[in-house]
Amino acid sequence: MRYNDDVLKTKAFAEICDTSKRTIIHYDRIGLLKPHRRRGIFRLYEPRQALTFQKVALLKSFGMSLREIKGYLRRNDLLLSLFEKKERQLTAEKNRLSLQIKKAQEFIASLKTDRLLISPKVKPVNPYWLYTLEKQGRYVDIASHQREIFQRVGDPAYHFPGITIFHNQKYSPHDSRMTTGVYLGDSEPPPIAGVRIVHVPTHQVLSYMHIGSYSYLSYIWQFMDQYIINYHLRRHSQLDCREIYWHGELTKADENDLVTELQIPILP
Repeated sequence: MRYNDDVLKTKAFAEICDTSKRTIIHYDRIGLLKPHRRRGIFRLYEPRQALTFQKVALLKSFGMSLREIKGYLRRNDLLLSLFEKKERQLTAEKNRLSLQIKKAQEFIASLKTDRLLISPKVKPVNPYWLYTLEKQGRYVDIASHQREIFQRVGDPAYHFPGITIFHNQKYSPHDSRMTTGVYLGDSEPPPIAGVRIVHVPTHQVLSYMHIGSYSYLSYIWQFMDQYIINYHLRRHSQLDCREIYWHGELTKADENDLVTELQIPILP
């Protein structure tokens, strides 16, 4: 098996690395772990090269590709920045998984209690003011409508939450009558040319706070509607459903950080 005490053939080297001969040959072919020298058709490795293999295994365990690993093998000075980056990525993934676990627990409890995926809450809403623009079109254009209204009112940094009020009674993803707005709280705002000011009075809502992607908000709205039916709640005849983007996609790069409140105005 050995030529001398200092070198190992491929099979013996693979054994001390606890891997396959095929893997060692592959690493040689892609230039990741070359043999110490060759003798005819044989690859000869020094035992200490197993440390290089273990380094490769460590970096692979952090989700790095072999191509990425190749750039780090001889650059220990880069490892600090690499693992700092990986720590940030893993922390973000941990937070995402924690949120998913929390959501799964919420869905389980809701399905057991109400036989619905969500359990919205009835709550009072204090009066508030909006800057608004009337829009008609697709749900997928809501973000562009929001950018427009925030630009119009001189808040390109999105200091206030956004809001969309839906005037259609049914699901209308391609042709919806909407009011896009800026949620201003309880202070009456100054007028702005071309922008309508709306005052929303005190009322009650069926509310659900959604954390995460917008991609299935329409699905959640179905459960809100069903909850209204199941619990014999009465919709407000003068106020329409709305989404309030407490932390919206215009300010959050990660969709897992989005916080959207779905509200259906109801009568006491």
